[in-house]
Amino acid sequence: MMKLKVFNPYSNDLISELVCDSKETIKKKLTASSKNTHIPNAEERSKILKNAAEIIVTERENIANLISSESGLSIKDTLYEVDRVVNVARYSSVVANLIEIDITKEFIYGNSNSPTLEVITEPKKLVIGITPFNHPMNQVAHKVFPAIAAGANIIIKPSEKTPLSALKLREILINAGMPENMFHIILAVNPNEALCDILMHKDIEMVSFTGGLEVGLTIQKSMVDSGHGLTKFVPELGGSSSLIVCSDANIDRAVDITINGCFKNSGQRCTAIRRVVIENKIKKEFEEKLLKKMQDYTYGDPSVDEMGTVIDEEACIKIKERINSAVNYGAKVIFGGNRNGAFIEPTILNDIDLKMEIVSKETFGPVCPIISTKNFEESLLIAKSTSYRLAGAIVTKDIFKAKKAADFLQVGQFNFNAHPGYRSELAPFGGFGNSGNGEKEGVLLAARSMRNIRTFYSH
Repeated sequence: MMKLKVFNPYSNDLISELVCDSKETIKKKLTASSKNTHIPNAEERSKILKNAAEIIVTERENIANLISSESGLSIKDTLYEVDRVVNVARYSSVVANLIEIDITKEFIYGNSNSPTLEVITEPKKLVIGITPFNHPMNQVAHKVFPAIAAGANIIIKPSEKTPLSALKLREILINAGMPENMFHIILAVNPNEALCDILMHKDIEMVSFTGGLEVGLTIQKSMVDSGHGLTKFVPELGGSSSLIVCSDANIDRAVDITINGCFKNSGQRCTAIRRVVIENKIKKEFEEKLLKKMQDYTYGDPSVDEMGTVIDEEACIKIKERINSAVNYGAKVIFGGNRNGAFIEPTILNDIDLKMEIVSKETFGPVCPIISTKNFEESLLIAKSTSYRLAGAIVTKDIFKAKKAADFLQVGQFNFNAHPGYRSELAPFGGFGNSGNGEKEGVLLAARSMRNIRTFYSH
């Protein structure tokens, strides 16, 4: 019987030891969910989600501590995550009451002598969700809550590094009134083996994955190899988002946005700022103010500081290697850069070249690379010089510049005078290029994507 050990990245203490699912238990859970017909009606599903939100609010601090213990994220970040989970539940409860509204009228135009059309939507039999470690409860919530709203059964395979948050969320939902077979969790030490076992099930109608590009492509290949080549695949992949700081920007605001966008969640967000692209005219003043602000920024201890650790020492070593490589090729570390175990200081670098891996690849950690440009036009070109197209942002007083940048970059989401990662839970979310295939998440579109559409013509 294989065990999944969960460690606290900050203390390295063993905090839990869980029994992994075998081939037999994986098959049992998949069958139980795919054959589950005990689906509450829309009003009942809405109530379950409202109940879940209320439970989460009452357990807010305990849940935040749980997330922090398995992820190393600061309590300030995990409290924010819990609040997001509450919002996702509440939005999903609204969507549950909208999802079954008859949409036939949207497809009728013209000749009344035509056969009568009825457009039917119904929940998918079984959705598979695969979630990462960086938002261990919110990423699960963004798949499970829309599934409940849609009336679809769902299986989640959470990151083997942070399974406790997923298990806690399922416990909350059962206490909120959800039928047990609507949502199961598969635990595995070896995610590739588990994926192969999962994809053997023929009733899977959708796979929703959030994580890195390489893993996303591996999942897509595995789907093809296992006979699920035409099964719906929703990949929300990585990013290399730029913050463009124009010469007319409010520099104090740009500094605050940079710190938030680069270091919140220990820099482990797909929409984190991966490059600050700033015009030469204001670069010196920006860096001076940024360094001054960082003197008061606290980091290290997740229980009290602004920033905690990254997910584990292995990830931290990779980040440090990228920093060292950039320095070897001419970059300068102007703040931070030191590593200890799974902790790395928030790091600011300048004299960055686009060929350096620190910006040419997704560096998933608290790193702020600064690239200087001659003008706005050059800033646009540098911001666009990536195969990722998930998010972007600009700081300027000129809304026409902001709209020009958004239209030029063509990313999934763009923010004017805010960091790239700002989003509302209901709105469409997802990227293009190496960030995704254009499929969107966000509560409303995620719920809609978990329902099939049929037509019935009466002649």
